[in-house]
Amino acid sequence: MEQNHLQPPDRKTAFFSMLSITAGILALFACMSPPLQLLCGAMALMMAYISKNRHSMSAPAIIGSLMGFWGIFCSFLVLGLYVMTIRMLDDPSYVAMHREFMRQYQDLINAFSFK
Repeated sequence: MEQNHLQPPDRKTAFFSMLSITAGILALFACMSPPLQLLCGAMALMMAYISKNRHSMSAPAIIGSLMGFWGIFCSFLVLGLYVMTIRMLDDPSYVAMHREFMRQYQDLINAFSFK
């Protein structure tokens, strides 16, 4: 009869899997800085892989790698939105719309200002 020996993860594996979760959380919350988000997402994936240590990945490592993947995906999405916004503002047909939007925004601020 074969026995299944479940061993708790060693300290190195637990440390790197917690680093993976931490980097994944930073990757998700650094959404206004795509380079920082991409770096944190890549670190989360690397730390999850390092924590594997010839065994299957632990649950924190899997969670960290998923958050790192979504951080990388969101960084490309936000970067694409930045590029699209800059290209839109360079188009002369959108300049008038942008000025009208800013005028309405300023009127709204002036309406709620306390004098």
